[in-house]
Amino acid sequence: MRIIFSFILSLFIMSPVFATTRLDSLLMELDKIMEKEYTIPKENYLEKLKTQFRNQNLLIEDRYLICQNLAKEYETFVCDSAITYSNTAVALAEETGNKNWINDSKIQLARSEARAGMFDKAIKILNTIKRDELMKHQLVDYYRTYCDSYVYWLEYQDGYDIGELVRQRETYQDSLLQAVEPNTFEYAVNYGIRYIETKDFKNAERVLFANFDKVRPDTQEYALITSILAYYYEQKGDREKQKEYLAMSAIADVKVPIKENLSLRSLAVLLFGDNDVNRANRYIKKSLDDANFYNARLRNIQTAKLLPIIDKAYQLDREAQENKLKLLLVVVSILSVILLIVIAFVVLQMKRLSKAKQYIEEMNSRLNELNRVLKETNSKQQQTNISLAEANHIKEQFISNFLEICTEYIEKLEAFKVTVSRKIKSGQTADLIKLTSKSDNSVQEQKELYANFDKAFLNIYPGFIEEFNNLLRPEERYPENKEHSLNQELRIFALIRLGIKDTNKIATFLNYTPRTVYNYRSKIKAKALNTNEDLEETVKYICSDKT
Repeated sequence: MRIIFSFILSLFIMSPVFATTRLDSLLMELDKIMEKEYTIPKENYLEKLKTQFRNQNLLIEDRYLICQNLAKEYETFVCDSAITYSNTAVALAEETGNKNWINDSKIQLARSEARAGMFDKAIKILNTIKRDELMKHQLVDYYRTYCDSYVYWLEYQDGYDIGELVRQRETYQDSLLQAVEPNTFEYAVNYGIRYIETKDFKNAERVLFANFDKVRPDTQEYALITSILAYYYEQKGDREKQKEYLAMSAIADVKVPIKENLSLRSLAVLLFGDNDVNRANRYIKKSLDDANFYNARLRNIQTAKLLPIIDKAYQLDREAQENKLKLLLVVVSILSVILLIVIAFVVLQMKRLSKAKQYIEEMNSRLNELNRVLKETNSKQQQTNISLAEANHIKEQFISNFLEICTEYIEKLEAFKVTVSRKIKSGQTADLIKLTSKSDNSVQEQKELYANFDKAFLNIYPGFIEEFNNLLRPEERYPENKEHSLNQELRIFALIRLGIKDTNKIATFLNYTPRTVYNYRSKIKAKALNTNEDLEETVKYICSDKT
């Protein structure tokens, strides 16, 4: 299982994993805003301007201002419309005879023609403008439009002899730098470009970042300055920063919206180089859609050249991903089968373990039962041993008492024998007859016999009287005497305790009639605490561990 888990983990490791960086955040933001619709609000705004422009009751001056505004709004939105409204603005300006408006509208028209790829036409329009008639702020637009026209021309002429175009562009750039006012946005972007081109990165950074924080992120100016900063980092060789500022510029292009979005196309190329084919394909397609919307020959050609390359790579990458997915599905299927086999094996083992556990529990139950039986057997054995020990003790006591009594009677017999012999020798036959005929001797001997019996019995069973009393009702119990002797009733049950139950034997020993013994036994049974119990059977076990 550990090997399987490691293999699955390796499949995930094979997939691209990117750390969350500033660029990642910017790209995610760009992906998100590309899904939103910013074109419709722009079109609605333009439609309002066109409605105002169509109002024939307006003064020609007002119509010119609206038309010039439409030309500027369409400049980076729809190329054809920008040219149309720029031409109309030129015509309206000429109607008014206002030279400043004529020059403004011509500069605007030239800029729109240049963006559309009509570079020669744009230059010709600019050549019709008399430079000495331009105001200072118009000079900046004039020279900037010349520079932009040659820049677009250079882009279009990529791979051809461009020496003359470069010289012309540098000439007008020098004039532009002399015309811009210090501490302005135009100053920052144009000097920033010159410093970058001359590798003066310190001054380029100074002028660009001095104005960067002054520009709102949702403006055309922000899109421009961030694209220049991307160019700055490109020339410094910082590819990561270049992508960051291209992403920032592309975000601004989408929000404004600017359909001439060179930044998004450049970013797509860089991401394609990083093998982020999926995102590069989405960006280049978005760039082509915008180029088609903008409808400028230059941007369509530039984007169309890149699309097949990136799209083919995207298709190859997609096929690779699909093959990888198929492989992953095969691996997952195999692992699923293995997992099912493992689960089946585990279930089988669990069943076996369950049976083994059940068998062990049964064996434990049997062992517990055997242990219980063994304990009971041991307990019975111990009781038997105790009974045997008790019996042996009783035997020892009785043998000891028997020997003592026998010895005593032998001594008495010897003494009696000596007395008889002496009486016979001395001729005292009358005394001898008198001595042997006395009944007092038998009575005395019997008393001594009972006294010896009581002594021996109570010596063996010292708690007999107390335990026997526990079997009787309180008012019928026998008091214990200091002489440690038994009365006739207790003596009968003492004999029963010794195992002598026969009435005739008890009567012979006690010198009673059987009837008298029977009456005593019945009388004592009537005194029992529990009349339902067999009193005599219970007496057999008093003063032992069974009681």
